[in-house]
Amino acid sequence: MFTIVDFYGKQADYSCGYCKQPTSCQTHGMWAHTMTCQDYQDLIDRGWRRSGCYCYKPEMHTTCCPSYTIKCDATRFRLSKSHKKTIKRVNKFLKDGVRGKDDGDGTSDADRSAEDGSAGGDLEMGDVARNPRKELNLDNVKALVRKEDGPVARDAVGGMCLAKDPSAGSSSDLSTKSSTGGRNPPKKAKLLRIERKREKLIQKGLKPEELDKEMQEAKGKNVEKSLEDFLAEEPAEGEQAAHRLKLVIVCTSSNEFKRTKQISFGVYKKYQTEVHNDPPNSIEEYLDFLVKSPLQYTTGQNSPSCGFGSFHQQYWLDDRLIAVGVIDILPSCVSSVYFFYDPEYRFLSLGTYASLRELAFTRKMQQHTPSITNYYMGFYIHSCPKMRYKSNLYPSYLLCPEVYSWHPLDAKVVAMLDKSKYCRFNENPKAVDQNAVSSEDVLDVLILHGSSYKRYGQYMKTVGLTVPAKNTCTYAKLVGKVCSSRMLLYEG
Repeated sequence: MFTIVDFYGKQADYSCGYCKQPTSCQTHGMWAHTMTCQDYQDLIDRGWRRSGCYCYKPEMHTTCCPSYTIKCDATRFRLSKSHKKTIKRVNKFLKDGVRGKDDGDGTSDADRSAEDGSAGGDLEMGDVARNPRKELNLDNVKALVRKEDGPVARDAVGGMCLAKDPSAGSSSDLSTKSSTGGRNPPKKAKLLRIERKREKLIQKGLKPEELDKEMQEAKGKNVEKSLEDFLAEEPAEGEQAAHRLKLVIVCTSSNEFKRTKQISFGVYKKYQTEVHNDPPNSIEEYLDFLVKSPLQYTTGQNSPSCGFGSFHQQYWLDDRLIAVGVIDILPSCVSSVYFFYDPEYRFLSLGTYASLRELAFTRKMQQHTPSITNYYMGFYIHSCPKMRYKSNLYPSYLLCPEVYSWHPLDAKVVAMLDKSKYCRFNENPKAVDQNAVSSEDVLDVLILHGSSYKRYGQYMKTVGLTVPAKNTCTYAKLVGKVCSSRMLLYEG
């Protein structure tokens, strides 16, 4: 597997989707013709983000609204009171069909859509964000890699294979139902926790009388309920209820997605016009923005059952699609790309509810694939009030834009951002980027040129360059030493 990118360089002075200044945004961008999930994981850990096949990295010290990569440690996530209230509101609606009054949870559902920019924010970058600068025949490149197979073309994810047909699996393989299918109605969450504790005590070899004593003590204690405990309180299959909610994970390159494409586009168009008051996009624009992805769908021993790649998490209320979460499943995280919903159900606070569902999904993935521990929420912009809700997911961390180390989003970091929009969070003056590129490393940048690929030092001799091109040096600096020596930079 391999990654091929076309680096555009700096995209300067375009409209900002947050502060609305007409010429204040500064980013660097590249078009990804194809990309391994491991390479994208490494890129987002350096402040990159994708919108469709376009990848961009804000120039943090010059742009109007510095955008910090934010993640939540899903394994240590703790619910807030507002989170519990949101889940209970949805569960109550499922049970009795009553549309409870939305008393607010501090989060606008429209805010949630701005995961990687304003709603459709990438479209404001112009045609460069939607169309590749050069057409590339990937079949020819695949043949080239097979012909010149070597260390530079090795599997970057570690033993996983590119799925020949991601649609080959049945839809049931990609489904996670919030109800219990054909099983017996579940017991109350507290009883389930007690039974799990009983099983653990039995495994420890406790005698019956000791076991009864331990269980009595357990029943008397107030055990904090987990995210999964709250979600499990929705009506189960076989239990009388007004509605059923089903979550289905659909790979965007699968036949199942093609079957529901028009339905999801209809929900998106309704969301776009009624929530954001924007003119409706065409289905081609919808596909470019939220469906097309450079990420290679991969499965293997080290991947979750649904595989790595780009997915739509569909929320079906009875037989009606009411919301879609666009996510990337990567080797170390579940990354939220975008979220949209049917405005008719805004009273359910679906933006908040979906983020909790995605966190629960991340935790479920972690049980099978231990490396998946984090839930990435896109960018956090402290100067944009609509972004503040992301800090409500605890514990959350921000990426230092200079050292690329992670720092808790706590009172200390908030105070730094209150003082200055741009901050270096790592306060150790000796700390440096461990993945920085030296002048010698630039010569190891991997170049795809014509019908062959080669290191940049060799490429310079081929085309008669005496010093490295500034654009290539900038590219290597922004993607880091590891990715610049592993990804193919397309030079035509």
